Amino acid sequence: MKKLLSVLFIAVLSIAALSASGAGETGEDTSLADVQEKGTFILGLDDSFPPMGFRAENGDIVGFDIDTAREVASRLGVELVPQPIDWNSKEQELATGNIDCIWNGFTVTPEREEVRRFSEP
Repeated sequence: MKKLLSVLFIAVLSIAALSASGAGETGEDTSLADVQEKGTFILGLDDSFPPMGFRAENGDIVGFDIDTAREVASRLGVELVPQPIDWNSKEQELATGNIDCIWNGFTVTPEREEVRRFSEP
C-alpha cells in the first residue's frame, strides 16, 4: 500500500508540476512552489465520475481520486480544494490558473504535447 501511495504521490506531483500555470518567465516550472506558497491545491475534476470523484448524499465530493489527492495535499502541507469544472473547458481552466491540476482523464495527444508537459503514462 505504501508503494502504491508513493507511486501515486509522484505521479500527482508530476502532473501538478507540469500544468501550464506554473511556468515562470525563464521557462522554469514553479507550479509546486506556487501551490505551496498559496497553501491550496485546486484539483479540477468531473464530480459525477464514480468511484473516482462524485457527490455523496450530503453533497461532499468523495471518491478514490479525492482520497488520494487529500493525502498528496497533506504531504505537501496544503489544503485540497476539489473544484468541479466544465469538462469541455478543462484546458482553459488549467491555462487560466483557475485550477492547479487535472487528476485523471486528460489524454496525452500530440496536440497537447506541443503546449503541455506530461509525466510518463
